[in-house]
Amino acid sequence: MSRYDFCHTIQDEKLGIGVVYDLECEVELSVELDAGVPMISVDAVYVGGKNLFDGSALTKSIAAEIANAAENDEALKALAVSDEGFTYRGLGGNDPDGRFVRAL
Repeated sequence: MSRYDFCHTIQDEKLGIGVVYDLECEVELSVELDAGVPMISVDAVYVGGKNLFDGSALTKSIAAEIANAAENDEALKALAVSDEGFTYRGLGGNDPDGRFVRAL
């Protein structure tokens, strides 16, 4: 598990406005293979050194919003997959023998 800096704006979809702008935090990510594809999951969201998942209902809700955004951020996902040592071995995306492997 590694920590990464992450910045996210929390929006109210119903109202169509931003509620919390550019919330700077750290997300703790883990990477696992799921059916041969690396998937990231957010294990913790830190603001000021505190894990928001350990707080009140409001901070847990904020942590869940940030975690969802982080898991869908392609640049962050690529960085975490690379940092954890996963590489693709194959002749391209359509190679039936292509797969991700982890270099230890």
